[in-house]
Parts: sequence; C-alpha cells; structure tokens
Amino acid sequence: MKRDFKRKLESLGELYEVTEQFLEAHSVESAVRFPVHLAMEELFVNMVKYNPGVTTDIDVRVEVASPDNVTVTLVDEGGVEFDVTAARDVDTEAPLDDRTPGGLGLHLIQNLADTLEYEYQDGRGKVIFTKRSGNDDV
Repeated sequence: MKRDFKRKLESLGELYEVTEQFLEAHSVESAVRFPVHLAMEELFVNMVKYNPGVTTDIDVRVEVASPDNVTVTLVDEGGVEFDVTAARDVDTEAPLDDRTPGGLGLHLIQNLADTLEYEYQDGRGKVIFTKRSGNDDV
C-alpha cells in the first residue's frame, strides 16, 4: 500500500481505515496490527504537530512480508529534522506529578518496534519501522 495523507489530524481516521483494510486483506495477525497502528498514529501526529507551517502531504507505505511481518515507511517532505531513533530521557518510574510532558510516545515506539530507522536529507525525513509477531511487548 502506498498512499499520501493530508497533513492534518483529521486524516488519522482515514489512515487507520485504509491501513486496517490492507492488513486484513493480507491476513496480518492482530498481534502485529495493533502495534503497527499505534506506531503509525504516533509518528503521523508528531509530523503534523511539529511541522505546522508545512503543507505537503505525508507519504505512507505499508509492506507485508508475511502475516507476521510488516514494514511501514512515513515520508515527511519539508519537515524539520527530528530523529525518532535518538534515546529519550524518560523516567517511566517517576510519579505522574514529577514527569515532564512529551517523549513517552517515541519511547513506546522505540520499545515496540522490532526495527526503527530514521533518515533526513534535503528537508525530507523518512521513518521506517518493522513489526513482527513474537514480540510480547504489547
């Protein structure tokens, strides 16, 4: 599946529906589908939220190698460089009142995805992640 989505939060419903239909058509296991949707949503929201002046669509590609192995690529043209693979200083043990907002979504993706890559060149950011079954983090 390769599709461009409008850079707005309202596109999340369409992103979910199109991806779910594609994953179902390829008999992708639910243990893989849920984390794929979660990671895609977090990455898409970050691209929209942290690049408010950018108007280009976000390119989303989903590839199914097997029912238990999915690779997703999100391409952000014109966005600022933001390496989603960089370690985040997140204290998941701290009380809620002591935590600084932000960073938990990326921390979750870093621990949920089986592979996570980031490339940035000439104003073009690309995030690639793979999710396979057998990962009991969900």
